[in-house]
Amino acid sequence: MSEILKIENLHKYYGDLHVLKGINLHLDKGEVLVVIGPSGSGKSTMLRCINHLEEYQKGRIIFEGKVIDPNSSDINRVRTKIGMVFQHFYLFPHLKVIDNLILAPTKVLNMEKEEAVEKAKKLLDRVGLLDKIEAYPSNLSGGQQQRVAIARALMMDPDIMLFDEPTSALDPELVYEVLAVMKDLAKSGMTMIVVTHEMGFAKEVADRVIFMDDGNIVAEAPPDEFFSHPKNDRMREFLNRILNI
Repeated sequence: MSEILKIENLHKYYGDLHVLKGINLHLDKGEVLVVIGPSGSGKSTMLRCINHLEEYQKGRIIFEGKVIDPNSSDINRVRTKIGMVFQHFYLFPHLKVIDNLILAPTKVLNMEKEEAVEKAKKLLDRVGLLDKIEAYPSNLSGGQQQRVAIARALMMDPDIMLFDEPTSALDPELVYEVLAVMKDLAKSGMTMIVVTHEMGFAKEVADRVIFMDDGNIVAEAPPDEFFSHPKNDRMREFLNRILNI
């Protein structure tokens, strides 16, 4: 496999608060990496730094062989290649589903509207929501909104997808439908980093699982090894609590 993403000695501060304390990470093309850890451990901040939604104070992020310079005119092109799905969907409430999907490709990629609409229809069909093409977000369930958000991110043909706790705002019975779409994406070869508390998803889909605590990556292993042989007491305590074992 070829390396698509590399993070070197990444440090992030919010004022005096040291949130990321020298993160080192690599990801190969087609790999699914699941990130777990307690609240406040830096998981979401790391994702937001990768997509340059957050500035960082030290370190490098290398994407597809190039160091990302947030001050470069190239940063917007890079962002189109890094899709992101958030916890709270962030669909435009005043736009129909179809218009939420075609907005970015027509404005940012200068895609013709007819082409964008056809692509949107295929992606909505893929996530099981073609019948909701004319609906407004307020008429969709949380799970449906999140599937629309995934389809919207895929409209830009990203080379990597970042998922920031995509099911944590959903009612339990709606979690499955979102995870099913994510599993389908993984099987299709999409490179993914997923911050989640869904341990079943991690066991089934991840190539690697990392555990973050207090701004550090403290453990990393394939899922079988990760869950059966916790590397330290902190990780064992976290897994016992989240798995109720």
